[in-house]
This record gives sequence, structure tokens and C-alpha cells, in this order.
Amino acid sequence: MKSLFLLSILFFSFTGFSQSYEYRMDVEAGFALLENKNNLIPLQSLDTLQISYLSYGNDEGIFLESMRRYADISDNNSKSNLLIIAVFDDNSGDFNKIIENSENVIICFFQNNSFVNFNLDLENIQAIIEVNGRDSIYKDYCGQFIFGGFTVQGQGIRFKYTNPQELGLDSAFIYHKVDSIVNFAIKNTAMPGCQIFVAVNQKVIFHKSYGFHTYDSLIPVKNSDLYDLASITKIAASAPALMKMYENQLIDIHKPLSKYYKKLKFSNKKDLLLIDILCHQANLKAWIPFWKYSLDKNQKLIKKYYIDYQKNKNYYPVCENLYIKKKYHKKVLKLIKKSELETGNKYVYSDLSFYFYPDLVKKLTKKDFETFLTDEFYSKLGANSLMFNPLNKFTKTQIVPTEIDNFFRKTLINGYVHDEGAAMCNGVSGHAGLFANANDLAKLMQMFLNYGKYGNYRYIDSLIVKEWTSFQFPENNNRRGIVFDKPLLENKEQGTPSQMASDLSFGHTGFTGTFVWADPQNGLLFVFLSNRVYPTRDNKNLTKYNIRTNIHDVFYQAIEKRDKAPEFID
Repeated sequence: MKSLFLLSILFFSFTGFSQSYEYRMDVEAGFALLENKNNLIPLQSLDTLQISYLSYGNDEGIFLESMRRYADISDNNSKSNLLIIAVFDDNSGDFNKIIENSENVIICFFQNNSFVNFNLDLENIQAIIEVNGRDSIYKDYCGQFIFGGFTVQGQGIRFKYTNPQELGLDSAFIYHKVDSIVNFAIKNTAMPGCQIFVAVNQKVIFHKSYGFHTYDSLIPVKNSDLYDLASITKIAASAPALMKMYENQLIDIHKPLSKYYKKLKFSNKKDLLLIDILCHQANLKAWIPFWKYSLDKNQKLIKKYYIDYQKNKNYYPVCENLYIKKKYHKKVLKLIKKSELETGNKYVYSDLSFYFYPDLVKKLTKKDFETFLTDEFYSKLGANSLMFNPLNKFTKTQIVPTEIDNFFRKTLINGYVHDEGAAMCNGVSGHAGLFANANDLAKLMQMFLNYGKYGNYRYIDSLIVKEWTSFQFPENNNRRGIVFDKPLLENKEQGTPSQMASDLSFGHTGFTGTFVWADPQNGLLFVFLSNRVYPTRDNKNLTKYNIRTNIHDVFYQAIEKRDKAPEFID
């Protein structure tokens, strides 16, 4: 296996995490906002912006990549409504013609390049920033300044990418411990690689990728790569959609689901309350192996359902070179409707109801599931990698593969949803199908952690977020919130979250090896993405060695270590 040390060096050199806290504070003070028409900076309403970028002089990619942590940035000015120009070169020349042909312009002048040295037409220039330096930290922080990681007044509206020192945390302790755990995990084949993202009080103190897409060590994991989130889809897609409909009084979670999903009215599920279903105590079966119903007695694909090329729009892809009839989606829903119920009103974690929610959202909002989520949440957050069917936008090399499926699709699953049931629903379901990188998933989770607000925008009423992320039925020995997972009520050492996670905390795990957890008690947000199912789901080393839990522990320990440190008295 190639050394992971080089990846660590590249990460440190790019982000500047090795720079001292004091130097970072000096950099932060080195920005002058000379023009800011209509309070454009920090940028808001990201869903309305098509941003392009132009550099005069050597950016080294740092300024651009800093901005791309917040939003998609194009190099095609003709398709944009906002142009960001960076001036690094003392002899940049006349760029008034570009400004004249641009709808809105932000110009950033880096050290020794004052705007007074240029004969600028200010009519189309919305904002002018002078930056008192041009090293990597200044370039990084300029991107953060534009998007509100910090402001002239100090407090930012979005993630600030900094180092643990800013919050009084021990950087050496954190990096040494996490590097050791991850290197052990990769060495012991718990996963080929991973992404880890950690923020405290909306300040990103750790954002790092390790290892490779697969064990052949050919493609290193990058922070921008996408992972299959598996069941995190429940809280990253179904939960926000249902919460928004609940807020808009389109649903009442204390009514039966059949009130809104009429197909259940004449079934054994007609009286099941939506809140019981969402808390996994409605006696639904855990899951149904839908793909088995599409096989013949010899375990071969039934030809009337499948084809190996896309004949027309009546077929969905389930993987590369294999398509299933759209009508099979109806068979999936019918199998759920006809399934028997468990007995005893006990907690049983179930995927089944989540197959209904895309149709429910479309019926009640008049928008399909993906469009509703994109319009209401993902685009506004700047979380543009949060999506179903990522091959519509990204290449396979940007998407980390999951499993070599040797029982159904008989191929490596890369860019298609790992979950077989979701694959039979065109990759779109309420329980699985969502892909993202850690950075974009964290934006959604930070919104939840902020009780419904992020980037100066209110997404969901705070009381609703608090309700849904709280224990609902602890008297039933049920630890769940509404959709959200919570710490175990007893014997916490058996759960994925750190034992130090508070009872206010919430999150979810995913079958593919993913985990996300937010703790309002100390502002800690933890995102861990991996493909532990590569090459096969039989690999359970991630759980065997408690990798996710042990890494989660490190950040709680760092916070505890800080809070217990003796106060210095001069």
C-alpha cells in the first residue's frame, strides 16, 4: 500500500492547518471591504447565483478551491450572473471590457495591487476587496470571507475552515490520534479509505481524506469525492422533506400514514400512525429482499423485467449495462403494502415506509422528491454534491465505489446506489440512494445543529427541529427521535456514537460505512464517510474495531481536555 503520509503533507500544505492561530488571526484582520453594494458580501441566496471565476496572476488553485467548498464555481463567464476576479499580478492590464460584459462583479486585489492603480468602471462592480497578503492562507481566507466563513464584524454565517487551536483544542493530539486510528483501519482492511469532517460551533477544525477508492491504491480519496450515504438518506432526504411538509401543515405526524398515502387505506397498515412509523415502532418488517422476486428458480434474472441496454424511457438503470422495467417499482410498493406486520409494538428498525415518501412528497408538494429537496435545501445550502444518481453530474473517478455485487447485479457498483431496493426505484428512495461528499453533507447537518438555520436563512422552524431530534418514546425502550437516531438509552458502549455524546445529540449510520452525528450540547459535528462494503458487505472490520466510535471519541476527548485544562493566571 502506498504511504498515506504524502496525502497528509498535501493536506497540510494546502489548507494551512499548520499555521499558528496567531498568524491566522492576523490574516483574518487583513481584509478591507472597500465596496459592498446592497451588502452583497457575504454572499447569500446561493441558489440564485451562477458564479464564475477569473484570475490575473498565479492563484495556485487555492482561492478557487476555497470558494468551491461553499458553492459550484465555473470558469465559463458567459453562463454566470456573478463574476469573481482575483488580481495577483502587478501588471494585470485592462479588464474593463470583461467587467462591462458581466452582470455583477466582485474584485479581490491581493497585496500591492490596490484598486486605485487601475482605471476601473465601477458601474458593474458590486464589491471590492483589498487583501493584505498573497500567501496560501490569505487566498484560502479570501474565499471564506466572500462566503461568510467570517466577516468584518467577526461572526460568520457559514462554516469557517480553521484549525483546532482557534477553539483551544490540541491539534497535535487530534491529528496524531486520528491518523493512527485511520491508518490502523486501512491496514486491517476495515475500509480502503475515508473522509472525515469535524466542526465545533460551525468552525471546521478537521477536514481530511485518507487512503484510496479501493485496495488497488490507484485513486486517492479527495475531499471532493462522493460516497454512497446509504441509510443516512433517511435524515438527509426524507427527514427534511417531511419536516418541511409538517411545518407547512401538509402532514400531521400524529395521523395515520394512510390519510396521505391512500394506497394503504385497504391494507393492514391503514391505522399505523406516521410518528410510530418514523420512530420505527409501527410493527413494520425490517426489510424485504425485493431483488429476489425478480429472479427465477435458478436465481437468474427474469427476462421480462430486465434488459442489458436502455431500450427506452420505460427502463431504469440498476447498474452499468443492466436496466429494469419502471413498472417493477410498483411491484416493490405492492410487496410492502401486502407484507405482514410484526407483533408486540416493539422497536424494529425498518426501511419499508421510506419507499413511500418520494411519492408522498410529489403528491403533496407538486414537485418530485429530488426537485423538492434541491429547491428547498441543497441548492440554498450550496450542497451541490448531495444528489441521487450522481453519474448525471459526476464521473466515476469522482465517486467512490461500493461493493462488488456477486449475487444480483454481478458487477462492481460505482455511481449507482448500493441498496438493491433503491436501485429498483431508479436510485431514488427515502431510505437510500443519496450521495455526497462530507463537506456538503455537513452543511445540511449544521443546519439541523443550528436548529433549522444556516447561512442567514431559516430552513425549518427551530421548534420542529428540536422536536424531531429528541427522544420520542423512551418509555418503550425506543431510543429514536423522529427519523433521527439518538444515543442508546442504556449500555451506551454498544452504540456507534461516542459514549461521551450527550442525550441532545442525534445522527444516523449507513450500511456502506457512513456515520454522521451532531451534538447541540457542545456544538460538535462529526461526519465520517467510507466504503467499508468494498469488496464485500461481509467485511465487518469497521464495526469490529470500533473505528468510527474511536475517532468520534478523539474529538470529545479533545474538548474535555481543553475544558479541564487549568486556567492560566498571570
